[in-house]
Amino acid sequence: MSTTKPRLSGDAPIQAHVEVRLDWVRILTWFLRALALLALGRGLVQWAIICGFHSLDGLDFEQLAPGLQTATIFFAVIQLVAGVGLWLTAAWGGVVWIIATLVALVIDASAPIGVQGWVETAGRPLFASAADILLILFYVVIATMAARQIDHGSGD
Repeated sequence: MSTTKPRLSGDAPIQAHVEVRLDWVRILTWFLRALALLALGRGLVQWAIICGFHSLDGLDFEQLAPGLQTATIFFAVIQLVAGVGLWLTAAWGGVVWIIATLVALVIDASAPIGVQGWVETAGRPLFASAADILLILFYVVIATMAARQIDHGSGD
């Protein structure tokens, strides 16, 4: 017969320090889902312009310069593709979103320096460009931290 008593939960050893870590994989997932909603919204706005539900500077889609029509169609397609990829948290979704954002930033940077034609109309406010730059930087930081977490074996 054993003389040892069963260990009760109150007898469990006390841990001196419980380390609390941020779950970067979960943060990245939620950030990608939020970006997906933003990209889908931007894409739907472009489709609203194409379909005539919304005008751009008081002009219907058919009255826009051919370059601006092309840019509108480009962003209507690529933003929706990026939105789906981001929602699925697929690597290609982030790549497509970064490409679309960089193209938009090039257009935004070209408008104030005197590029004539449709680029003047297509340029967005400085706030939109700054927000896109911050989103890209935030994405890079979160993706890097999530990759480090996975490499150290504590990721989902």
